[in-house]
Amino acid sequence: MSGSDEATARASSYVALITSGTVREAIAEELGEGRGSLQGGLSARVVPGSTLIEVTAQAGDPDTALKLASGALDGLTTVIDQIESKGGQASKITVVPLDDAVRPSEPVAPSLRSSLIFGALGGLIAALVILLLRRVLDVKVRTHTDMSELMGTGVLGRVPKLGKKGTALEDSRVASIASESFRQIRTGLRFSSVDTEVRAVMITSANQGEGKSTVAASLAQVFAASGQRTIIVDADMRRPKVARNFKIDGSVGLSGVLSGQVSAANAVQATNDPNLYVLPAGAVPPNPSEMLGSVALKNLLADLGREFFVIIDAPPVLPVTDASIISTMVDGVVFVTATGATRKAAAAAARAQLEQVSARVLGVVLNFVSLKDEGGYGYGYGYYRQNRSYYLTPEKPKKSKSKSKSKKSAPPAASALPTARPVDSPVPSAQGSEALRPVERTTPEAPALRRRSRV
Repeated sequence: MSGSDEATARASSYVALITSGTVREAIAEELGEGRGSLQGGLSARVVPGSTLIEVTAQAGDPDTALKLASGALDGLTTVIDQIESKGGQASKITVVPLDDAVRPSEPVAPSLRSSLIFGALGGLIAALVILLLRRVLDVKVRTHTDMSELMGTGVLGRVPKLGKKGTALEDSRVASIASESFRQIRTGLRFSSVDTEVRAVMITSANQGEGKSTVAASLAQVFAASGQRTIIVDADMRRPKVARNFKIDGSVGLSGVLSGQVSAANAVQATNDPNLYVLPAGAVPPNPSEMLGSVALKNLLADLGREFFVIIDAPPVLPVTDASIISTMVDGVVFVTATGATRKAAAAAARAQLEQVSARVLGVVLNFVSLKDEGGYGYGYGYYRQNRSYYLTPEKPKKSKSKSKSKKSAPPAASALPTARPVDSPVPSAQGSEALRPVERTTPEAPALRRRSRV
């Protein structure tokens, strides 16, 4: 491009025309192509400190890009001449091509390396944003820190979630983990008080369906297995479950004792677990709250506390006031929450209701904890895989290599003998109640109480 300062100024002003439709039409006409055949992008710039114009073309294929880049300067010259000729004088600008465009050997975009880098960074940022939003906006209890903040106390234990289907090997291992979880809860309760001995605890939750009844039953079994005389009392007179869980007759129980229709010694039933006794709810009364708030229940719990470690299966805190009433008669409360189901607002409301009656919350049990969680957001059992050798694993029966030739020559089958449950056998998980064993209803074996109360 000839000229000095004036040429440089005009070159800068005419560079913007390179992207116009007029230049594109001039290129197509120069090459004998149709107007819509040259699809792509054009850009140009004046090299600083010179009158050189650098043109760049991008298209979907290399041939189209080459045509656009090669014809751009000629098209620009045609447009400049048309503009200058309108002034009635010849154009003072002459465009001279110096270097011809070269057909590209490889595409400039997209770049695989750049795409991978930006994709990885974008995915990482998106994942962090999602995790942050999930943490901030999540309204359900998922971690032990959630309950520590909501209930103002520590976590006594975490009970794993048992699947509905699975092999016997996996079920046995999960049951072993559940058994160890309840032993940890038992240890936590024994050391939960320094000044006074804990003899009676109430098991409750914010709402129904969070596994409190089976937690109470399983906890009673591990206390009894340790050699401590234990009794589980079903104080949920609206929806009693203890009798069904232990497969015993629940027609006679706590309601009959509190109303004076039957003595406590006749209502208590011994199970075939050593040191474990059950006091079912009995017939559903028309006034459960008034009956549970009576002096008779307070005296009964005091009598039972002298002979047993008392575990009370109480109703949920939020639906009815029964749990708040019972909490004033026991040494402490164990609060059960369902991981991923209990809402934080419900747990906070339950805590406020218990604080109104000055109830003492000994700790929290996180129920339905997933074994698949590696100790991350859900705070699960990630350490299980690292310490699986510490949990019981049943041995597979060996298959006999020899087969009998005839039925007559086969040895007689051994008679089936009842199997006794060992002391440290797996305790049923707090997910369901169908795994509990039936009990023997041997009322005469129930221990005599030192003092009896009557309404």
